[in-house]
Amino acid sequence: MIAAIVVLFHPDPEAIERQLSSLIGQVSTVFAIDNTPGSTAIKPAFLAAFGEAVSYVPLGENRGIAEAQNIGIALSMKSGYSHVLLLDQDSVLAPDMVERLLAAEEKLLGKGERLAALAPQIVDERASPRPCAFRYTFWGVRKIFRDVSATEPVQTDNLIASGSLIQTATLQTLGTMRSDLFIDHVDTEWALRARSAGYQSYSVPNAVLTHSLGDGVTKLWGKDIHLHNDVRHYYQLRNEVYLARLKTMGWQWRAYILTRIPYHFVVYSAFSEHRLRASCFLLKAIWEGILGKLGPLTET
Repeated sequence: MIAAIVVLFHPDPEAIERQLSSLIGQVSTVFAIDNTPGSTAIKPAFLAAFGEAVSYVPLGENRGIAEAQNIGIALSMKSGYSHVLLLDQDSVLAPDMVERLLAAEEKLLGKGERLAALAPQIVDERASPRPCAFRYTFWGVRKIFRDVSATEPVQTDNLIASGSLIQTATLQTLGTMRSDLFIDHVDTEWALRARSAGYQSYSVPNAVLTHSLGDGVTKLWGKDIHLHNDVRHYYQLRNEVYLARLKTMGWQWRAYILTRIPYHFVVYSAFSEHRLRASCFLLKAIWEGILGKLGPLTET
């Protein structure tokens, strides 16, 4: 029994229709948690086409992705579901994605693995193929590439929340998402917290999810750079600075991210349409990350 948890924010009805159509038959129910401020963003007549398979929960304000996920997780646990499938609003599942994740889960549990989460292979049609797994080592980050025809699960230290399949029993043991991070690196913190407790996450190359990484893609030294708006870059940098202080993140990730913080500051400000404003946001992010001032951004 799997409950999909979809976090919405000013959703595009056409994109939501594509996603829900890809979910039907792969999960038992969908909890659509809407962070859009103000009135409901999805009309009842639209949801009626999907029947009782979709439960729409408008929050009336933006509480952040972590809190929205936690609300969906609580509803899933209360309803007795064995797994949750976390999704962003622009993700579309391959027809057999969940089946392949469950097959990998059965295989790994049969080997005695303590599983944190199983993640699909992310395909962003705007960019070059993305590695299906990341491992943090003494020498930095090791990117593991696998073709989507590969069947063997690959251990990964880093997750993208969208598409992640997690047992509710595991969430009860390890805890849910950190709401104070609000958005960005919520999935990274949870996966590395799980690893510090002896649980491992795996990527399943032949379980495919189409998903857009960032608001746009540009090239730098021949590599794809996924960019967001200035506010999202604030959250990314602030949470990197803060999380680098936590032992549960592991020394490998902490050492790696400390080398990336100056790079992210330069890149995020250089590619912004409003460089001065972006630089101010990013300096604020570094300072508030050092202070541990989390939660939603307060502009002054």
